[in-house]
Amino acid sequence: MPLAAATKLGPYEVVAPLGAGGMGEVYRARDPRLGRDVAIKILPESFAADPDRLRRFEQEARAVGALNHPNILSVHDIGAHGGIHYMVTELLEGETLREKLGGGALSYKRAVEYGVQITHGLSAAHEKGIVHRDLKPENLFITKDARVKILDFGLAKQATIPVSDDAVTLGSTANTSEGIVLGTVGYMAPEQVRGEGVDPRTDIFAFGVVLYEMLSGQRPFRRSSSVETMAAILREEPPEITDAGDRHIPPGLERIVRRCLEKSPGQRFQSAKDLSFALENLGVGTSQQQAVQTISAHNRWRLVGLITAAGAIAVLAVIGVRRFPGHAQQPKYQQVTSRQGFISGARFAPDGQNVVFAAAWDHPLFKLYNSRLDGTDSRSIDLPPSHLFAVSRSGELATAVGSKAWTGVKGGRLARAPLAGGAPRELLENVGAADWSPDGTQLAVARFENGKCKLEYPIGKVLYETLGYLSSLRFSPQADSLAFMDHPLIGDDRGTVVLVDLKGNNRTLTPEWSGEEGLAWSPDGKEVWFTATNSEDDGTLYAVSRLGKQRVILRVPGSLVLYDVATDGRVLLTRQEKRYEVAVAQIGGGTRPLSWLTTMVAFSISRDGKFAVIGDEGSSAEYDTYLANLDGSPAVLLGKGEGFGISPDNKWVTSILPTDLTKVLLLPTGVGETKIITAPNLRYSRAFWSRDGRALVVTASESGHPARNWMQSLEGSVLRAITPEGIDGILVTVNQVDYISVHDVESGRHLLYPINGGTPKAIDGLNNSDEIVGGAPESEVVYVSPDVAAVPLQISKVNIKTGLRQSFVNVTPADPAGVVTIINPIFTIDEKRYVYTQIRVLSVLYVASGLK
Repeated sequence: MPLAAATKLGPYEVVAPLGAGGMGEVYRARDPRLGRDVAIKILPESFAADPDRLRRFEQEARAVGALNHPNILSVHDIGAHGGIHYMVTELLEGETLREKLGGGALSYKRAVEYGVQITHGLSAAHEKGIVHRDLKPENLFITKDARVKILDFGLAKQATIPVSDDAVTLGSTANTSEGIVLGTVGYMAPEQVRGEGVDPRTDIFAFGVVLYEMLSGQRPFRRSSSVETMAAILREEPPEITDAGDRHIPPGLERIVRRCLEKSPGQRFQSAKDLSFALENLGVGTSQQQAVQTISAHNRWRLVGLITAAGAIAVLAVIGVRRFPGHAQQPKYQQVTSRQGFISGARFAPDGQNVVFAAAWDHPLFKLYNSRLDGTDSRSIDLPPSHLFAVSRSGELATAVGSKAWTGVKGGRLARAPLAGGAPRELLENVGAADWSPDGTQLAVARFENGKCKLEYPIGKVLYETLGYLSSLRFSPQADSLAFMDHPLIGDDRGTVVLVDLKGNNRTLTPEWSGEEGLAWSPDGKEVWFTATNSEDDGTLYAVSRLGKQRVILRVPGSLVLYDVATDGRVLLTRQEKRYEVAVAQIGGGTRPLSWLTTMVAFSISRDGKFAVIGDEGSSAEYDTYLANLDGSPAVLLGKGEGFGISPDNKWVTSILPTDLTKVLLLPTGVGETKIITAPNLRYSRAFWSRDGRALVVTASESGHPARNWMQSLEGSVLRAITPEGIDGILVTVNQVDYISVHDVESGRHLLYPINGGTPKAIDGLNNSDEIVGGAPESEVVYVSPDVAAVPLQISKVNIKTGLRQSFVNVTPADPAGVVTIINPIFTIDEKRYVYTQIRVLSVLYVASGLK
């Protein structure tokens, strides 16, 4: 009997029916404890009446609930109330794949895009020993942001064969009858039809049927009855996938489908991971929304040990020999720089015989240099400290004036200046990337405005925008398109390569990489060349065509960054080594390292000053969160995600998975299970604890909106915005009151927004160049740096009531070689110790010839 609105199931309140099928009824419900809507599936009476089936279901549901994968429907809870057994899951908005296929076959690009996501979800389940057994379009849901969710894990083992080959969709009125416990006829593997044992390769066969159907609009083995369909699965080969109109199915894609549909499990792909790899390497591209789960590692920087310039040349030479064996022409490498420091940008000059680059050698101040490739001249360009964006065909520079520890994610002041030097002409604020049009008359820019990064060409006309940031903006030689890298999160260099034409039509050319930096067009404009990293490759130069076909140009150990490609094919790139290093220091005393890996960042210190939350963003696909004791004893690995804050009682640490920004994990520091905090339509980027430990203070964005700060209760349904949309800051505690500290650069004001509501407070005595880096919980003081790019980093105390400023401490690296910036200085409440993170970068610039 259908449930009426307002019916209570445990803590959940039914809102409205969503649909019904052979495996139960589904309702929209409200969870008042967290103030979120959920979906509740009511299990059929026949299912719930069988103790063995119910026990197996509960075991499977718990296992799936522990998967926590962005391509698998999240299971929040299971329970029973008044004889009704139910399962609580996340509430999805969108449509099933069956509904989407009602409009006919999909484009092969979209089919592959969905296929990659499905295989990632299957791979996660298979690694935990879970086989779906009933994969079909009805059990695949496409959300409004184009993410695929696999449904009904936990029910699949007990799924039944319908009399008809037609699958039953939630909300459908089609009836099913129960039969042999195997699956849905049209999607069963031969071993299922024969009643034999199944394993992950059974799901791979079903995936092949689904992929075939997405590409052709037809099921490969569908016949007029279930018996005939099963006979076709056992004995017949699927028809050729028919092209429709101008839809061309690549031969490589059809081969993948046929290998999935092999009769013998031993002839199929042996794992979903292998299958996803094959699909990704077709090079047909994926969507921006799918990005976060495509590559198996999502760290900011892929790092290896520091290596000398001579060693780098030797490695490049060896790689060249391996890549071009025998009589083939080997690439040649010409070293351009030899000083130690960070090179942030480089371009060939119009004559092709000079190289212009920006570097910070023994300090974090970037200067522009011009070097002849024959070695006869190398000089500093007479310009203020600047970062290099581009060089026009007439020799005019586009720069970011005043850049110091340049990252490009916050933007600088765009200026144009002659290559020979002189006073720059400043044009525009908050520009993170820029390039000259091929004729050298106009600039395309990526600039930050109202919480978004917007690509404009000409300036003022928006062609593309993102809530993250854009980098490596480059015009095609034909002047018809712009290529760039889209990074979904500020401060994180993972992202995708995107192409946009001058009408604003865009295409994502690549899957998401764990780290990408550096992009340029091939001389003929047919490919975009770029450097990126993933879990298997530290440094790789790739090429991708305008249609998304991808290939490897050069693979080396370590990190490569591409800066330019000359018209004759010469490549300008750096061999670059980056390290994120955490240290703990005594005020007025010594400093010692607190990190043991190469991508570690400190985020917070416990209230008692004993522990630091440290994230490792290089060793795991989903990052790792550690709790480190400041006394130097071994750190404890708490779990996955990027760790942020530790609760006042030291029992919980907040963490966010880079592959799933829809939830905050509460990782126990002792015995206990991970908890999940979420809210409808929110994507989280940071999460800390309020001083009283009753709420989280998060930075998050609603779907399609810029980020802001929120207070999210742990005990009820309270979710309240702290800052206006598009404004987000850092959590500081001053004199036992929690605030969000915001710096309005345009007005020069520093504001403190109370997290519990009220009028923001302006702080007197601060300059526009000042940045608040923390607060003193026991006094009316904020910690301020007058120059967050300086090394050493000078920290002062400023009284928020009087504006009185006094010097506090200089954060100084024990070994300053290559340290370009210091981030996240965090002080204990007693102000006796502090933890900080330093970024160390060493670059060597090369010109490579013979790469193709």
